[in-house]
Amino acid sequence: MYIGGKGKEEYLTGEISAPKQDDPTYKTWKADNHMIKSWLISSMNNDIGENFLLYATAKELWDAVKDSYSSSENTSELFAIEAALYDLRQDDTSVTQYFNTLTCYWQQLDLFKEYAWKCTDDTTLYRTIVEKKRTFKFLHGLNKNLDALSRIMSTKPLPKVKEAFSSSS
Repeated sequence: MYIGGKGKEEYLTGEISAPKQDDPTYKTWKADNHMIKSWLISSMNNDIGENFLLYATAKELWDAVKDSYSSSENTSELFAIEAALYDLRQDDTSVTQYFNTLTCYWQQLDLFKEYAWKCTDDTTLYRTIVEKKRTFKFLHGLNKNLDALSRIMSTKPLPKVKEAFSSSS
């Protein structure tokens, strides 16, 4: 986020690559590249950052970090999140605590989702399906003695998960 906020994400994506050394923009590119590498390494623990000091470009460093630590295909982590979501119930927590825990898991789960949709209608349909499933999960985990549960379930169409949370708290 910091690098994007500074307008430098193109160094990580490769959209900005190193100009030739005799190019007048090389000196500026080199300074920016070093700065971005510094930001990346400074954001790491020392024992991790040491492994990435010798990469020539911010893109090379970024790609190496992604290859080493990306969880986009980490099946065991995905399984752990899905299992936690499956078992999660409100129990003795407040509705707000329960909803916040669900939201945290859903955000982690969303990091694993990288779909290449063929059209925007597919994206919209998928988001609608996910939203409905999340509303059902939220409602299913609520303590059954809540009057709000029956009120929310009788709403047509079924509200989005944030609306269901607002109605139940």
